[in-house]
Amino acid sequence: MSTKMANGLLFIIAGLAPLTIYLVLGYDGALGILDSVYTERIATWFTLALAIALMMKKDTMQGGNGYHIANAGFLIVIIASAGGIIVDAFNGAGNTSVVDILGPNVWSTFMMGMFVTSLGYFLQKNFPIWVPALGMIATAFGFVVMAFGLIDPNSDDILLLPIWIGFVLTTVLYGVFTIREQSN
Repeated sequence: MSTKMANGLLFIIAGLAPLTIYLVLGYDGALGILDSVYTERIATWFTLALAIALMMKKDTMQGGNGYHIANAGFLIVIIASAGGIIVDAFNGAGNTSVVDILGPNVWSTFMMGMFVTSLGYFLQKNFPIWVPALGMIATAFGFVVMAFGLIDPNSDDILLLPIWIGFVLTTVLYGVFTIREQSN
């Protein structure tokens, strides 16, 4: 398997796996076969695929216009992901007071990191520009509404839907276009 194929598959897994775990397999999901601890634990493992995919992509960008920006975004995502592991562990254990306090900080920081990363991809032009533009729009909206407390990221607020759809779609598209690079 080529590096680009592996990188693309990691993006696709990072976009789809947590969604599948939470909406289908998780304790609140359609099948509900996982308890809260395993829902959060397994989603965390698959979320790490995003960190690996971002690292692999930025490493192919060295010397380009967007490299340093994508690298900064990658570091922000890594920091937020570490916080997310902690928040998910508390959520799995049912400690919602910690989740309520840390969740908005972690998720807004994660959105900031993905915005910065998408900006780097936009400047680098390693994807059709509409793909990172979609990523920037979804994550900028996510950052603003979560950072300023307009939406609780742990709620079922309908305004979270465009954020998560935009994020998942962008991540999957990053994967598809990375895989397509291999054939060019």
